[in-house]
Amino acid sequence: MASQENQRYLELQTSHYKFQMKITKTENSHVRYNFMVGDYKQPCLEGIITLSSLNSRYDIYNNTAKLIKLDALEECSVEDINQEYLNTHSFGKEMLDAVIFFINSQFPSIKTIRLNDTSYIPCKRDTGDTLDLLTYSIALYKKTWYEERTNAYILPKEKHDTYRQQVEKYASKDTKDETTFYHIYHIITDNNTFAADIIRTNMQMYEKMFEDSETFPDFFQRLSKTINSKEKCRFFKGWLESFIHNKITVTREWNFDIYPKITIIKDTNIKPKHKTRKQRK
Repeated sequence: MASQENQRYLELQTSHYKFQMKITKTENSHVRYNFMVGDYKQPCLEGIITLSSLNSRYDIYNNTAKLIKLDALEECSVEDINQEYLNTHSFGKEMLDAVIFFINSQFPSIKTIRLNDTSYIPCKRDTGDTLDLLTYSIALYKKTWYEERTNAYILPKEKHDTYRQQVEKYASKDTKDETTFYHIYHIITDNNTFAADIIRTNMQMYEKMFEDSETFPDFFQRLSKTINSKEKCRFFKGWLESFIHNKITVTREWNFDIYPKITIIKDTNIKPKHKTRKQRK
């Protein structure tokens, strides 16, 4: 059977942004919706919703949503904005919230969104040079960007539990106490000459910062605050990812559940199971 395709556009408004989302519906063995913000060459957001059909009752992709890409680019806003505005208001978070609301309201059979976490901090947008946001977030905050904002998790549960145990061990005081400042310094010099040059300019300050920090996340957060925001990517690139991957098995495949889910009671004669509280006199 030949596939049938149709398109529509939605304009979504968040607290600080307005953007357009293109939705392409394809009917074949599945009913599939591709949604995208931006253009095909450089989309800000891209995903797929697959619904069940009578001919594919047992297909594992029935009633699923997958987020392929989420990238906060100023050109994806309908209104004129600049990088400073993006730094003040999280376009990525607001865009994600809007898409979750869209899926939750239009496709109530979708319970979970799958994603491949390729989030990053741009070093130079024109060259595509980036810093991996997943490992940066784990290093500083013990959680990925999606864990913090959507309670994302890994499947199966045993794999997620192992990951969290590794994170907690990395972030413990004992792990930090087993490492010297000069061990970290050599990791930096072996992987990033730009960062090494910055450290050398004030070795005593950075060594004291390390000694005064109770854990690695504490130290990396303090270290990050000393680096100009425009240079963070260039400073942490290479050595931080290498350090984290040596201690934590990092995975890209994540899931998060969509809330809230509302069950509509169609029979108005059904009485509530709980008793109504009596008003105090």
